[in-house]
Amino acid sequence: MSLKRKGQLLDLQSIIQEISQAIMWVNEREEEELVFDWGDKNIDSYVPKKQESYSRLMSSLEEKEKELNKLKLKAGVLLSNNHPASDKIEAYMDTLQTQWSWLLQITKCIQIHLKENSAYSQFFKEANETYAKLQKQHETIKTKFVCDKNTRLENLHEMLKNLEKEKERIMENKRQVQSLVSKSKSIVRLKPRNPEEKFAGHIMVKALCDFKQDQKSIMKGDEGILKDNSQRSKWNVTGPGGLDMWIPSVCLIVPPPNPLSITIANKNEQYYEAIMEIWNQLIINIKSLIAWQYCLKDVNYINSLTHSMLSKMNPEEYRSIIRRLETHYQEFLHTSKGSDMFGEEDKKVIQGQFDKAQQHYDTLIVQLPSYREEGVKTEAPKQEVQVPVKQPPKPSTVINLSLLTNLQEIRHRLEVAESGLTNHLHVPLGENNVQECSLHIQKLQGAHQDIESIYDQYRHLREVIIKQLKGAPADSEHAKFLRSELEIINQKIGGLRHLYSVYLQRLTSLKALLQSLLQAEDIIKVYEARLTEKETSSTDIQELEIHRSALRNMKSELDQKRDLLTSMESHLTDTVHLNSQISDSFHKCDVDLSKYSELVNQLSDRWHRIQHQIDNRMLDLDKQREQLAQYQQDRHSVEQWIDNTRKRQDNLQIAKFTDIQTLMDHLNQQKVLHNEIKSRKEKVEDVQRNAETCATSIKDYELQLASYSSGLETLLNVPIKRTLLQSPASSVRREAGELQGHYIELLTRSSDHYKFLGDFLKNMEELKLRNTKIELLEEELRSLKDELQDQKQKNRSLEDTLASYKLELSQYKDELLSMQEVKRTTVQQVNAAKESLGSTQSQIQNLSDELNRVKYQLEEEKRKRRLAEERYTSQQDEYEAAVRRRQKELEEISWIKIDLEKSVKDREREIERLKMQLEEEATRRRNAESDISKNSKLVHESQSKYSDLALERDSLLSKLKLLEQDKNRNQRLEEELVRLKLTLETEIRSKQRFQDEKNSILKEFNSMKSQYEFKESQIRQCESDRDKAERERLSLKNEIERLMRELNSVEERYKSRLLISEKEASELALRRDALEREILRLKQKPSTLNIHTQTDEKVMTIDPSKLVFDGVRRKVTAHQLYDCGIISKATLDQLLNGKKTVEEVAVDIQVSLKGTGIIAGMTGSQGKMPFTKAKHKNLLSPESALMLLEAQAATGYIVDPALNEKMPVDTACSRGIVDTEDRDILLKAEAASTGFKDPYTGKVLSVGQACKKGHIDKETTIRLLQAQESVGGILDPVLSVYLSKDLALDRNLIDDDLYRALNKKPTSYLDPATGEKITYTDLRKRCTAEPVSGLLLLRGPEKSVTVKGIRGEVSLPELVNSGLLDEQDIKRLSAKDIEDKLKSYLFGSTCIAGIYDEANERTITLYQAMKEGLLMRGTTLELLEAQAASGFIVDPVNNVFLTVEEATKRCIVGKEFKNKLMSAEKAVTGYKDPATGKTISLFQAITNDIIERGHGIRLLEAQIASGGIIDPVHSHRIDVAVAYKRGYFDEEMNEILSYEGDDTKGFFDPNTKENLTYLQLKERCIKDPKTGLILLPLKDKKKAQQSKESRTNVLRKRRVVIVDPDTGLEMSVREAYHKELIDYETFLDLSEQECEWEEITITASDGSARLVIVDRKTGTQYDIQDCVDRGIIDKRTLDNYRAGNLTLTEFADQITSRTSSTEMTITANSVDDMVTCSSPTLATPTSPTVRKRFNSISITVSPPGMFDDHSPVGAIFDTETLEKITILEGLKRGVVDTITAQRLLEAQACTGGIINPATGDRLSLEDAVHQSIIDENMAAKLKAAQKAYVGFEDVKTKRKLSAAEAVKETWLPYEAGQRFLEYQYLTGGLIEPQKGRRISIEEAIRKGWLDGNGAQRLQDTHNHPKNLTCPKTKLKITYKQAMDSCMVEESNGMKMLQASSVSTKGISSPYNVSNPGSRSGSRAGSRTGSRSGSRRGSVDYSSYSYNFSSSSISYS
Repeated sequence: MSLKRKGQLLDLQSIIQEISQAIMWVNEREEEELVFDWGDKNIDSYVPKKQESYSRLMSSLEEKEKELNKLKLKAGVLLSNNHPASDKIEAYMDTLQTQWSWLLQITKCIQIHLKENSAYSQFFKEANETYAKLQKQHETIKTKFVCDKNTRLENLHEMLKNLEKEKERIMENKRQVQSLVSKSKSIVRLKPRNPEEKFAGHIMVKALCDFKQDQKSIMKGDEGILKDNSQRSKWNVTGPGGLDMWIPSVCLIVPPPNPLSITIANKNEQYYEAIMEIWNQLIINIKSLIAWQYCLKDVNYINSLTHSMLSKMNPEEYRSIIRRLETHYQEFLHTSKGSDMFGEEDKKVIQGQFDKAQQHYDTLIVQLPSYREEGVKTEAPKQEVQVPVKQPPKPSTVINLSLLTNLQEIRHRLEVAESGLTNHLHVPLGENNVQECSLHIQKLQGAHQDIESIYDQYRHLREVIIKQLKGAPADSEHAKFLRSELEIINQKIGGLRHLYSVYLQRLTSLKALLQSLLQAEDIIKVYEARLTEKETSSTDIQELEIHRSALRNMKSELDQKRDLLTSMESHLTDTVHLNSQISDSFHKCDVDLSKYSELVNQLSDRWHRIQHQIDNRMLDLDKQREQLAQYQQDRHSVEQWIDNTRKRQDNLQIAKFTDIQTLMDHLNQQKVLHNEIKSRKEKVEDVQRNAETCATSIKDYELQLASYSSGLETLLNVPIKRTLLQSPASSVRREAGELQGHYIELLTRSSDHYKFLGDFLKNMEELKLRNTKIELLEEELRSLKDELQDQKQKNRSLEDTLASYKLELSQYKDELLSMQEVKRTTVQQVNAAKESLGSTQSQIQNLSDELNRVKYQLEEEKRKRRLAEERYTSQQDEYEAAVRRRQKELEEISWIKIDLEKSVKDREREIERLKMQLEEEATRRRNAESDISKNSKLVHESQSKYSDLALERDSLLSKLKLLEQDKNRNQRLEEELVRLKLTLETEIRSKQRFQDEKNSILKEFNSMKSQYEFKESQIRQCESDRDKAERERLSLKNEIERLMRELNSVEERYKSRLLISEKEASELALRRDALEREILRLKQKPSTLNIHTQTDEKVMTIDPSKLVFDGVRRKVTAHQLYDCGIISKATLDQLLNGKKTVEEVAVDIQVSLKGTGIIAGMTGSQGKMPFTKAKHKNLLSPESALMLLEAQAATGYIVDPALNEKMPVDTACSRGIVDTEDRDILLKAEAASTGFKDPYTGKVLSVGQACKKGHIDKETTIRLLQAQESVGGILDPVLSVYLSKDLALDRNLIDDDLYRALNKKPTSYLDPATGEKITYTDLRKRCTAEPVSGLLLLRGPEKSVTVKGIRGEVSLPELVNSGLLDEQDIKRLSAKDIEDKLKSYLFGSTCIAGIYDEANERTITLYQAMKEGLLMRGTTLELLEAQAASGFIVDPVNNVFLTVEEATKRCIVGKEFKNKLMSAEKAVTGYKDPATGKTISLFQAITNDIIERGHGIRLLEAQIASGGIIDPVHSHRIDVAVAYKRGYFDEEMNEILSYEGDDTKGFFDPNTKENLTYLQLKERCIKDPKTGLILLPLKDKKKAQQSKESRTNVLRKRRVVIVDPDTGLEMSVREAYHKELIDYETFLDLSEQECEWEEITITASDGSARLVIVDRKTGTQYDIQDCVDRGIIDKRTLDNYRAGNLTLTEFADQITSRTSSTEMTITANSVDDMVTCSSPTLATPTSPTVRKRFNSISITVSPPGMFDDHSPVGAIFDTETLEKITILEGLKRGVVDTITAQRLLEAQACTGGIINPATGDRLSLEDAVHQSIIDENMAAKLKAAQKAYVGFEDVKTKRKLSAAEAVKETWLPYEAGQRFLEYQYLTGGLIEPQKGRRISIEEAIRKGWLDGNGAQRLQDTHNHPKNLTCPKTKLKITYKQAMDSCMVEESNGMKMLQASSVSTKGISSPYNVSNPGSRSGSRAGSRTGSRSGSRRGSVDYSSYSYNFSSSSISYS
């Protein structure tokens, strides 16, 4: 077997095994999901678990898809390489793809099940909770509201109020109940999924995805009937076509409606309605009791009236008494209807009491004039005794009494008529409303007749009274009373007449309206019913046209009946207008016109919906008709073509052919036909697309019909009967599918037949060739047979001859002796025979060799057979499930194997036969040999010829057998070929089926995508509707509150009216005199009666939208002011009627609109100024200034008192009114007036609501609210007006806690004068109002005598408080004297001012020294930071002290240092606490972790060493005791700074290369005699060479980069050497330029010390004593070095030059391990090519890449060996533990890649492993971190997800995801994978990556988890602390984390012991001579550019 064939078999075995494993994995997942029970059992527990398992499944699918893609690529490579088993591989892959697609279908079904079952569980949970809540409210109402007739009136009123409040609580359940009713219709049914549940009738199920079974199929969305669900995994369902099929249950859902959910929802609704009925009954009972008690009160009062009491009242007063009784009685009659408190007997009793009281009142009124005249008569004698009085005649009194009785009767009749007339106000229209309306009109006409009869009686009585009064005095009581009574009756009759006309018109119009409503509703119902008749469309174009014509007729009919709709609307308008004509003095009509208005609008909307529906249906039908016509035309043409083509194909297949030419012609015809069929594929696809378009259009049309019917069901609450019809869309799809199936069948037949003909032609040609060969062989066989026959005849003749010879021989026996000569001849013949026998034996040997060869072949065949059997057996065992379909093929292979074995056995038998023949021949030969001695030569020749002929015969026979076997084998091969063709056809059809399934899945995906977009739009619409409903709820709540307030105000108004009634009585007495004078005037005029009629006044109305007021920040309408209770209803009406203007009302509510004024600024001797300016002038503390500015921002605007201008915070910031650093705090305060935006809902929140949600702290909230309340009230950010606290509490602007806190009046502000805590109200009281502008200004403290401080003026009292002066000094010394005395405290600084260059004898600045290379960058920055932290940047040349800003402008420092120095300068000006906004000191900033601890300690040390601690608030230095008192210092910090260990030495001496404290460094400085400044001297290097004290000389030149001329790649020196680009000498020469030599003394454990020089760059070490002992250097050279005559570099050069031939260790500055070169010559390249390339190598020097401040930790710095190593190397050495190493590498991987410490490059995991930065195990752990940078691929959308999104999708564990997010946030921001950019936290919230809590966790770096162990201190730290404690490599900015095996805190490494193999090269002793320990300052490890900046932090 060839190697190629063997490789192909191995590839086949591997790919089949992988595919089979994948299929089994998919099948396992499928089985798990198919058997899951989606019923209602334990739904609350299994839904969350299933959601988690679904999430894990999707994650597994994502990973599996990547594996399958790789597998697909592998299979594709095999297929592209034409693997012999390509068909099998392709079949396996198709099976896998089918199973994979089916599993994805199942996941979609699972997602729907999870959604629906979650809704199911949530619904029943909410329903049960709602029912329990309703039960609780029911019990509350039953127990709390109990009343009877003995209940007091006050208690009844209290109950009524409580009932109204209880109604609000009950109404809160209404939305929940309605929501449950709405949701119940969409809840799926889960109980039918349980086979144990029995249900009557059919259960409908709905398909969640497409499913095909044999020729049956059900499409997604189709419905069927469940027949059998006894099996959990499969259900028997009757599909849409009536065919039964078994479908997986996971693909089916029992759709809504769910009777159980509807029942429980209706139960809740009924319970709610029952509670509301109980509430209504209680309201009726309480109101009836209240009216009853009022009525009894009035009855008792009237019964107590007497003549004397009435005589003291004016007529209007006692008439109001009886009217009040009538009103209360009418109210009682109205409220007692349906009351449980009063029965018919009770009503009769109260009616009797009412009649009795009225009768009593009438009697008193009738007798009142007589009583008054008698009273006058009795008083007359007393007044005028001597004047006789003429008594009026007696009959006159009688007549007057009768007239009064008649008048009283008329009045009573009028009241009865009025009562009868007002009964028609209440029109309780029922179902027969038109008939009832007609009945009311008839009753109204009867009441009108009564009024007319009363009017006739009135006219008659009026004439009688006028006649009676002609003779009576005009001023008599009788006359005045009668006239007033007549006038009152006249007015009342006129009013009743007017009321009758209005009522009659109203009822007539209402009747017309009701009639039109009935007619319109009947018509609408008819058309709606007609529109709901059709539930689907049709595929018959004629039917579509008929339906369209019907719709067109309906449209024309509706247009003709349009007048009915217009008349209905006009009737409604007339009715509303007539109802508004009723005067306010009468009861208003209580006909619910709003109900009819809604009904009219509803009918109008239904009318328009019908029209719109007709129009849409007509358009849809037109479109359907066109699409259907095109589809049917194309389908018919394609079907006709398919039929014709099928016939042609049939004719071609049944054709017979006998020769090759006929076959070739037939093949050409088939080829033409096949090409024609393939060319029609696009046409068939067009038909498919047209069918899909038609089906989609039909489905949309059906959906429109169903939506309209469902809308009618919801609107009319009437179920519409539907029938289950098969959709025409299904038939269209089925037809298209059948058409496609026919086409595919035709294409398959054509392709198969074409291939068959091609193969058949090939076989015929081969058969023809074989037949030719067979004929030739047969011809040869015949000739051989003839020769054989001839030979047989010759043999027979020879045998006869032999017999005669034998006879002769016997005759010649006797003559034997005489035949000696013959004997000799015979001997010769025997020798010849022997020779012949030898040749025969050689032939036998050849045959034996041939036999062995055949045996070997046989053994080889057996071995191959065994291998094949073993492989096939193993494949059959391992993939039994996957090779069932190939069983037949295996069986046939087995038959072939059996045939092969038979042929082998036949060959074996043939060989045995040959052996036997050979043995026989040998025997014959032996016999012949014995006979030859007796025979002659002729006999021998005959025998040999015979043998040859026998062999030839045997060979020919074997050939014939072989030919026969070949023929049989050919026949079997032909049969195998036919079978393979059939298999190929089956696989082609399977492939086509898979392609169809793929297309269907794609279509389904597109459909699901569109449905998803539709659902998304629905969700957005629902959210908008929900927000709208929420706003409506709030508005309704506000409206209810407003009505309650109005009710209270009305009650108070009535009470006040009752109280002032007594005042009005006195006023009426005065008016009585005026009326008497008017009566006298009227007597002089003709006594004529004037009938007054009321005319309607035309009231001017104003557009409400124009009634706009200016609020605090925006406009507010009058209606909004009324809604929030700022203006009353009367004021609103006056505004609407134009009686008041906006300006007039604005004056009255100025406080609510604008407030009373905020504290605008400060005033004093320097005039008006803003608070910021006052702060800068030290008139105001920064804390107090910020608080006052916050108060301004919280009340609307920042105020500029100088210009009297208000502005927003941003504008104030741009104008300099406020400082930029205060902008963020003030913007948050400004949000208290404009509103906080909720990051989750987008709603506007008040400051109280924002506090409740954690957007602002409570202390700040109370301070801002107190300012608002002091100005005018709590500011509503939506309305932009001030509201009272109570109203703000009711409107939910504040909660109870804030309400109580404000009531306590906390002291939240500071008094600028005293510094005491004070409320904002008290602070306003201390302000003065400016006369012109009215601004409130604080009086600033009068500025005392000040002296100049470090940054500003310092008051003398502050110096006294600081203990720097006493009172006597203030009196005794002047300001100049004080400044001189306290110069070191106020201004002076003894910091290191500059550099004194001894070599050039000059003074230069620190920055200039760095530029000239005299100082390292780190050392320069440290000294400049110390200057800035001490007060100023010093120019030592000009003796000038400057701020950082000024120094940067004068180039005293470079711009690259500006930001760092500005930060250091805050040690003088103060840091701002982000939590409080206060200014704090450097020590407080260190304590609060505002700055890094080590850095802060270094600045504090410099500050103390240069003069003392600086108070940033008061701008001067203070003593340590005062610093303790003010919290600027403590004992712990003092101990830290007092300790002079290595950890406190934060500064570097460039002369001695030592770490020192700042004070120690100052002691080594000199004082400039001219300026007195402290200067750091730089020693002359030439002199330093002669100094014996200089023991260390470090030199690092630059990084050498070598460029390969062929590739252009850069590499290090060692990489170039390993690649043989440079020789060894060049390597040493270049490496020398990168050396960093250092002398160290190593002390061993026994106390012995040895001197060693070390190259820190390469790690090369030389023991000095060892070099002396070995003779590398002599004693003289060592003495010269110690004497300073040789530098360390020169000394090291001598050692290295003399050790060139010995072994040396070289360590490159890369991640490679150490390489030991025994001899440099061995490493020298000998290749001429390499030597030739030396000349073309480009060696350049370039600086390394730069890292920014946000870079992650890039490397480990080993503080013991002083070298930079990789993190992996640190792990190997044991200075870093495994977890910390993994976390550090995770931070690199998730922020851009693994960092190569040698080059600074960011690498992928693969490249990092290749370059040995990390190993394979670590790379596997970092894959998730790398995905956090490159993105997680969504398995569905293929979109790259960020780490935050992956956490939300549960594709990334929460803990790991949180770590990655922290790393990204700390290094510059979260990473967006698709765009490769960083985004802020705010943008992440907007994108939905984070919520508020998650964002807060990331921003709160102090609370990040401490998941790292500091490699130096061995304490737990956060990654932020690790970054802060890093050393920074000056050359490229790389962060290096310091590490050591022993903790600087004295703690041994917990992981160093457990790693015995680590740090094999570490030293046991300590390094006393080197710079040991860590330091917080810059460490200059070289004289030039190898500089690190680091910090050390103490962790707890």
